[in-house]
Amino acid sequence: MLELGLASSHAPAMFEPAERWPLIYSAIPEYTKASQPHTAQLETPEVIRGYIARINAAFDVLAAQLRAYRPDALLVVGDDQGDMFDDSFNPTFCLFTGETLWGLDGTPYRPLAERRRVTFRCHAELARLLHKELVRRGFDLVSSAVFRPLGRPEHGVSHAIAQPVPRLVPDLDVPLIPLFINEYFPPLPSAARCHALGLALRDILAPRPERVAIYASGGLSHDPFGPRAGWIDEPLDRWVLERLARNDSEALTHLFTFDSDTLRGGTGEIRAWITVAAAMQRPAQVVDYIPAHHAKTGLAFAYWPPAAA
Repeated sequence: MLELGLASSHAPAMFEPAERWPLIYSAIPEYTKASQPHTAQLETPEVIRGYIARINAAFDVLAAQLRAYRPDALLVVGDDQGDMFDDSFNPTFCLFTGETLWGLDGTPYRPLAERRRVTFRCHAELARLLHKELVRRGFDLVSSAVFRPLGRPEHGVSHAIAQPVPRLVPDLDVPLIPLFINEYFPPLPSAARCHALGLALRDILAPRPERVAIYASGGLSHDPFGPRAGWIDEPLDRWVLERLARNDSEALTHLFTFDSDTLRGGTGEIRAWITVAAAMQRPAQVVDYIPAHHAKTGLAFAYWPPAAA
């Protein structure tokens, strides 16, 4: 059964102390630094510490939901940004069907020498079943049974898993089912296709005896190294969150049907949220939203409680 849904951003700043946020913010391209929004100047160290307190509180809410549900597996929907995949192999949809994978703690803004390897146990049996059933339903889904990162082999799994999952599952005692969607490198899957994927996941897992939770990792609006670095599209983010709270996932299928600077870059990670919203088919509880310029991301947290709740 698939009864609990979770979603959060995974911006690196979320996992760093307040004193490192200015360093992360300063990594925006030089040509964008003279055109930053005036609201970024209001993000004093005190404001940033307030952001971090809210981020920690929001993760605590999601982690508590996960503990109470006691899942047999956590299906993580996220993207890769050149860690696992490269130009030789960059699938639209990829399901990891192996037993374990690994990533690094800390964030990409830390030297590799300061980061340690973390191993994530996976639910290979259920992942193989999902792969079989999704292909049967017409999804040309790549299966990866052996973890062999190609893009940056020393980094391991994408930070869509490596950073947020230990916050949600501190003891790493819930096996994962990693589902990767290409959300960054055009051509990208449509929002409608991601929505259909979520509906298929719901259909496949509904009769299963395993208790499965699904988690969308990434988003909302951001383009950390592009022409809109440091800018947050707050109206877009709030529109997305309102659709989730109203259980109007169909409206989200119209995103990405046109090209826009604000929909490029990391904003494409909203595809993971669309997938999870379709799988849940009920209103989301929005926990918090922080348009954080120094994090270069519209930070958001939400969950879909079990129907019985």
